[in-house]
Amino acid sequence: MSKNNEVVSVVISTRNIDDEYLKHVEKMFSHPKTEILIYENDGVNSLTEIYNIGLKESKNDIVVFMHDDLILETPNMTPKIVKLFEKHSEYGIIGIAGTDKLTSGRWWDNRENMFGVVGHIHEGKRHVNHYSKGVFNDVLKDVVIVDGLFFMVRKSLLKKEFNEDFKGFHFYDIPFCVENKFEGVKIGLTTKFGITHKSVGITNKQWEKNKLLFEALFEKQLPLTI
Repeated sequence: MSKNNEVVSVVISTRNIDDEYLKHVEKMFSHPKTEILIYENDGVNSLTEIYNIGLKESKNDIVVFMHDDLILETPNMTPKIVKLFEKHSEYGIIGIAGTDKLTSGRWWDNRENMFGVVGHIHEGKRHVNHYSKGVFNDVLKDVVIVDGLFFMVRKSLLKKEFNEDFKGFHFYDIPFCVENKFEGVKIGLTTKFGITHKSVGITNKQWEKNKLLFEALFEKQLPLTI
């Protein structure tokens, strides 16, 4: 499947491990040597902590981080992800939604700078958000951050791990991208993978607290653009 016979590791944090969901993930990644690491975490650890554990414990250089409420719609994901990283070997982080202009902790503030395609299910109805008109399958779009619902990394190119100053289940993704970008890590976006999120993003008090922390830490660097 790849010139180096690479496979990927998949890291998921969940409150309760669902065997049916595990079967779904295994089926869609398809390669029998794909490593699936599901961490049961009922709020004891932050997502930054769980993802750092996944970075350390994963056996493969390519690691996928994904939410536990996604419907994967693209088959044979392992070889497709490997080929994407092989073709774009200079990229350390690749996601499916993001922006090329970050002006605050709310990455979707600038609608014209949003990119990607993500399905959502809300109140029993599915709709697809086309954040941009462009299609970025085998040609990546350069961005400054990617959203955390589904993203991929090549560990050997990363310069920073997840910032554990950010607690709870928000802001594990934006500081991770920004801190790696400051160190020269290239971040790209693809529309190659069909994914539906079985919820919509909701902010809360913890999100607001993390947003203030992020903006305090990086106010001198914002806005951040390509």
